[in-house]
Amino acid sequence: MISKYKLPIITLFLLSILLVLQKLAIKYYWYVAFPPLDIFMHFLGGVCIALSVLYVLKKPKHIILFTIIGGIAWEVIEVYGDIAGHPFGTSAYNFDTTKDIILDTLGGALVYFINKDKNK
Repeated sequence: MISKYKLPIITLFLLSILLVLQKLAIKYYWYVAFPPLDIFMHFLGGVCIALSVLYVLKKPKHIILFTIIGGIAWEVIEVYGDIAGHPFGTSAYNFDTTKDIILDTLGGALVYFINKDKNK
């Protein structure tokens, strides 16, 4: 369980890492050069959403739901920002989007299981 004093520090630290990596990855085309980075970033994104939900709501019972919603919202941003990597509606797009949402959810699930005893 993450202590209530460490939670905001950990959350802001990981959000900062996510932001910096995202900016660099787009600027230097790291997603093209190193495709597995997308896997790490979606997992980390799920962790960051989950930590943020945990900080705001103080209980982990809605972490996974909010992580899925956040993951879907990001996929919509990717389509509208034309950064999805594959044309919308193609099998490659569908596979990548499904993989991304699963990875977001796994990141959220990790935070949930670390903090699940707070449900009691």
